Amino acid sequence: MPRTAFILRLAGLLLTVASLAGACASNPAHMPIVDPGDTKGAIETVFISTSRRAVDDPDVRFGPGRSASLSFAEAGVWVPHNREPGSVNLPSASPDPAREFGLTGFSDLPDGDALAARIDEALVGLPLDERRIFLFVHGFNTPFSDGLYLNAQILNDFGIPGVGVHYAWPSAGQFAAYLYDRDSAQFARDGLADTLLMLADTEATGINILAHSMGAVVTMEALREISLRGRADVLEMIDPLMLASPDLDYDVFRMQLATIDPAPEHIAVFASRRDRALFLSGKLRGGGHPRIGSGAFREELNELGVAVIDLSPLADGNGFSNHTTFASSPTLMRLSSSGVLSDALMGEPTQVRSSGIGVLTDLAAQIIYLPARALGER
Repeated sequence: MPRTAFILRLAGLLLTVASLAGACASNPAHMPIVDPGDTKGAIETVFISTSRRAVDDPDVRFGPGRSASLSFAEAGVWVPHNREPGSVNLPSASPDPAREFGLTGFSDLPDGDALAARIDEALVGLPLDERRIFLFVHGFNTPFSDGLYLNAQILNDFGIPGVGVHYAWPSAGQFAAYLYDRDSAQFARDGLADTLLMLADTEATGINILAHSMGAVVTMEALREISLRGRADVLEMIDPLMLASPDLDYDVFRMQLATIDPAPEHIAVFASRRDRALFLSGKLRGGGHPRIGSGAFREELNELGVAVIDLSPLADGNGFSNHTTFASSPTLMRLSSSGVLSDALMGEPTQVRSSGIGVLTDLAAQIIYLPARALGER
C-alpha cells in the first residue's frame, strides 16, 4: 500500500475511534429510587441474574468486577412516557420522573430458587400464551445501570409480553476496555448457561433471547455449553434466538451453531452496513474479517438457516454509532407491534392488526431475508 494511502487510512481509523469514544464512553448511570406519583409512565419489572461483583454503593449495585458465583435481584424500572420512542433519558442528580428513567424499587434475592419462585409468581398472572421469558443479554461497554435501563426500554417500547429477565455480565463499561470485555464475555458464559437452566425449570412455556453486540458471544458460548452438558430439554425451550448487531466472527459463529443440538428453530441476526462500532471491531482485528452484524454475510447466514434483518435502510433510531438501532428505531417498533416482524420471522402470513399494514408488510419484505426453509423451499 502506498505510504500516503496508508496514512490516510490510519487517520480515518483513528478519527472513527475518537468519534466512537466520544459517543460511547460512559460511566455508570445514576440509579435513584423515585416516586413517580401520577406521572405518566410504566413500571417494568425486570428480574436479574448477574456474574458481576456486587459493590456497596446503592447507586451502582454491581460493578465491572467478575464474580465466580451468580447474584440475583428484582428491579422495578420507571419508564416515563414523555420522551422520544427508543430513547433512554438517564436520570440526573435530581431525577425528574416525568421524563427520566429511575428505579421504583430494588430487591436482592438470596439464590436462584428465590429468583425462579418470583418469576413463577409473575408468570401465573399472565394469560397462558404469554407465559414466556424474555431474556436480554447486553453488549460491550455497558455498565450495570445502562444495561438495566436499556432492557426496560425495550420491554416497554416494543410491548414485549411475558416476564423480563436481564443477564448482566461484567462489562467494564469503558470504550477503551474492549479486551477486558472480550475476556469477560468468555468468563460469563457458564453463568448464563446456569441462568438458562434455572429459567427452564420455571413455569415458563418458552424462552426468547435477545443478545446485543458482545452479548452474542456470551450467548452462543452459553448455548454451546448447555449442548455439551446434554441438556437438549433446555435448548428446546429457546425460540426465537435474536442476535442484535452481533460482534461475532462468521467462522466462529458457524462452528458454534454446528455444536448446538438442538439449535433454536428460529434464529435472527439484526445487521447493518452502517454500524460504525462493528466496522471498528473488524478493523481492530485485521485480516479482512467483518463481524456478522455488519451485514457482510447475509447469504451465508441464510444458508445456515438464520434469518437476517437488514437495518441499514432505517434512518431513525438514536446514536452516532448505529449500534443500537435494533432498540431505538420507531420504524422497527411499528413492525414489531403490528405483528409483521414476528410473522415474517416465523414464516407465517401476516394477519391484519392495524391500519397501514400494507406499508409495513412492504418494508418487511425489503429488510427481512429468510432462509430457504422458512420460505417453504427445499
